[in-house]
Amino acid sequence: MFSFGCLFIKSAEFLQASDSDKLELGIVVPEFVVLSSVFFIGKTSVIYGGIAFGFSMLGLILPDTFIVGNPLEVSGITPEHVIGHIMFGLVAGIASFSFRYAILSGLFPIILDFDHLIQFFGIEMIPRMAHSITFGFIAVIVMMALFGRKDLRLGAIAIAAVFSHISFDIFLGGTTEFPIFVPFISESVFFSGTDWIFFEVLAIVIIFVASIIFLRRQKIKVT
Repeated sequence: MFSFGCLFIKSAEFLQASDSDKLELGIVVPEFVVLSSVFFIGKTSVIYGGIAFGFSMLGLILPDTFIVGNPLEVSGITPEHVIGHIMFGLVAGIASFSFRYAILSGLFPIILDFDHLIQFFGIEMIPRMAHSITFGFIAVIVMMALFGRKDLRLGAIAIAAVFSHISFDIFLGGTTEFPIFVPFISESVFFSGTDWIFFEVLAIVIIFVASIIFLRRQKIKVT
């Protein structure tokens, strides 16, 4: 019992430690690394979805609201839609130079669609609230406040997911619209053609720059 208790305590301490702390201690335990990554991916994804849903609530009190309809009927959710968002996110996530951050980059763009959930209630609202620059900045602030201001890659992915999501929507539909300036401007902005390239490149650049800054800081810390 004593040995099991010690193992449990050490496991909890390990999960709370950062990757850099583990490396400095010389700890290399694959099972714990996998468990830590799964736990991190799970909790950050849930919180990101919560932020998207919470921000969509703001769309209930803005002017020019209307009944959007059941998202399963009006939003055209298909396997192609889901897989496409994940793939566009993963492409951007490669620039993080990290497996678990690349996974987050693939998950966050599809989790962003949690802002559609409120449509099930059949009430007047501004749709696609989380498909906006404002949401992106709020997500960065909240995620870095909860998981550490030093985690630049997580903050970068939080806003890059918005751009990679927009990118695929344009790519898939050919033309689409987003209220990218809500809540300051409720009107949607139309995008079409090759606009998707700009947004995907922007997502990649944001993650790449944040990752380079993070890795340089780690290198300086080690030396």
